[in-house]
Amino acid sequence: MKKIIVFTIFFLSSVGFVFSQSNYNGKLGYGFSPKGHPVDYSQMGNFLQEVANTCNGEIVFANAVWRDSLASSGTIPNLQKTISLLQPSPYSYVDMIDFGWGSPTTPYTLYLDVPGNAINNWTNSNTKNLFLQMLIHAADSLQPAYMFLGNEISFYWAQDSVDYMNYVSFYEQAYDSIKIHSPSTKVGVIFNYEHLSGNGPLVGFNTAYWNALNVFDTSRVDIFGFTVYPFFKYTTANAVPLNYLDPVFNKIGNKAVAITETGWPADSILATWYCSPQQQVDYVNRIFSIINGHNVEVVNWLFLYYLMDQSTQENQLACSIALYDSLANPQPALPVWLSYCNTTGMSKPYEENNYEVNTFPNPSNGEFTVHCSKFPVKNAEIKIYDLLGKEVFSTPFTNTEMRINPPLQSGIYFLQIRNGNYNLTKKLIEQ
Repeated sequence: MKKIIVFTIFFLSSVGFVFSQSNYNGKLGYGFSPKGHPVDYSQMGNFLQEVANTCNGEIVFANAVWRDSLASSGTIPNLQKTISLLQPSPYSYVDMIDFGWGSPTTPYTLYLDVPGNAINNWTNSNTKNLFLQMLIHAADSLQPAYMFLGNEISFYWAQDSVDYMNYVSFYEQAYDSIKIHSPSTKVGVIFNYEHLSGNGPLVGFNTAYWNALNVFDTSRVDIFGFTVYPFFKYTTANAVPLNYLDPVFNKIGNKAVAITETGWPADSILATWYCSPQQQVDYVNRIFSIINGHNVEVVNWLFLYYLMDQSTQENQLACSIALYDSLANPQPALPVWLSYCNTTGMSKPYEENNYEVNTFPNPSNGEFTVHCSKFPVKNAEIKIYDLLGKEVFSTPFTNTEMRINPPLQSGIYFLQIRNGNYNLTKKLIEQ
């Protein structure tokens, strides 16, 4: 997100929500945001487990600079390496990593100087060699599901379109190398949609920079990433039109899209848009209506847990774009967000085996039947998790149909059947 200066007081609206569903079949996820971040990372394991326990393993997005320090240029940064190495064991989430080389400040801040060569742009041959060396090592050793090379890059096009083309040439070379070393990794670039399209008048984004996207050879982009913050233009979530993202969908056709960051603030003393828990609820339903019918395979909320560092205006504006409040209580938007989970998948492709899990009645009033056709029940078990990822019930699964009566309070849960090799999840509503 770009650093911005705005001065207005917001008004909270009443809180309430309904559950809505779309035909969304992709993954949900979050930027790396354990409880207490970035002041305290002691809850990192709990965060990763929470993400892994919902929606058959959600996305963890590790977005950081391509090096930890000037001296470490060419070495895989610790955050991206850690997030990729911790899955699928012991945490079965999906890893999405980005190697940023600039920050969307004014001017755009570059991190392209290296030891022995202080040139801070894409003409630096030493930088390109070290960056490429690091990417190849990451592809070989991490085999990430998603790898992006740059974040919100249209800001640099606006600043220096000539040197931007040097970056595009580097990207194409890097893409070919990454695909040789990790063919299954989806490689792409990330734009801020409001800046790219000129749809951010509340923060000064009034000029479109579509050529920043047009210059890419789309055969070398597996997936286009976008950060999406409609409150840069609209003061309420329900004011965002359903065709809001159509300009980019029209440009890239049916190319896969990842919304790498999105969300709506729950509170702020600076924003010119309305901020409240209800606005978050409205936005969750709005964004899935906007992408309905398009090839969007990932939607990441900016933070799962509240950003505890408010030392900058940018952080003050973004800190509450989280699905937990500052006291780590779930926001009303969290269960609405999770109602869009695609929970029909398995850790191994279930389509080949025709496995299907059903619970009835669902919603239930206590006792219900679990039926799973053709599932290999040897050594299988049923586990039920609440919305926070906490296991609340477990029992052996000894037949393809079982009647169980778990001690559940009213709410939404995730029922999971496991046998070591397979992992099948069903959303469960207890009345």
